[in-house]
Amino acid sequence: MTLTMNKSIMQELGIVDTRNIINTITEKYNYDFSDYALISFKRRLEKILESYNLKYTDVLINKLVGNDRFFEIFLDALAVPSTEMFRDPSLWRIMRDEIIPAIHQDSASFKIWLPNSVSGDELFSLAILLHEMGLLNKAQILVSCMSSVSIETIRSGVFSNSKFEISSDNYIRANGEFELSKYVTLKDGIFTRDTSLIQNVTFIKQNSFLEPVPPSVKLILFRNKMIYFNQTLQGRIYKTLYNALTSNGFLVIGTKESLNSHYGNNDFIKISKTESIFKPRT
Repeated sequence: MTLTMNKSIMQELGIVDTRNIINTITEKYNYDFSDYALISFKRRLEKILESYNLKYTDVLINKLVGNDRFFEIFLDALAVPSTEMFRDPSLWRIMRDEIIPAIHQDSASFKIWLPNSVSGDELFSLAILLHEMGLLNKAQILVSCMSSVSIETIRSGVFSNSKFEISSDNYIRANGEFELSKYVTLKDGIFTRDTSLIQNVTFIKQNSFLEPVPPSVKLILFRNKMIYFNQTLQGRIYKTLYNALTSNGFLVIGTKESLNSHYGNNDFIKISKTESIFKPRT
């Protein structure tokens, strides 16, 4: 079951309606979205209402309360997927040349965590990188998703056709050893990624606070996510990521994201002038 957009005019939600939906989800499923950035959260709710041609918020609330499977689909639709594979190729070059060698030198095996994953673009990019470095079997990759639908989608390897061209270009610019087509097949007009790359990946069903949190992680990729949280939740999430990392671990966030004294700056040191790569402050 998937969300299909129609041509109707998007319903505009009021703040009260948005709060009612948030409260319903918290009471029924214990997923708390009250500290998500309200405007962007409201817009995503409006898109879901449009997708299902739901004219009233009460109808959406009833579907959420009465259908657990619909709630999983709702969570998947609510999340913001990544735009392409190997996004920001310069980061992946640094990962290949500096970050991964550093964490491998520190220990023969290492743990990498990708919280709040949706489409699998970052996961497959990472798996390809590790495979080409001969280190895929050395890494324990943990992927957290809010929705079981997201986990199903990632495991299937299905890859949006619209992403292939730009992802191929990104891969080349990231100094990939081959062409992206080595890892992606086209059959009946559908692109599918090589799922053998993620056969040993551990998937975790997380809540809205990224819990449960794995310990002793060497590398966390959490890019372009913080903009959807308010400052209160940003502070909580950064503390969660800090506690998950080893003292010599690395945190990678989006190039347009930053830390300040209100959330994270006291816990992390930036180690790259060009990319948003941080180490825990000890």
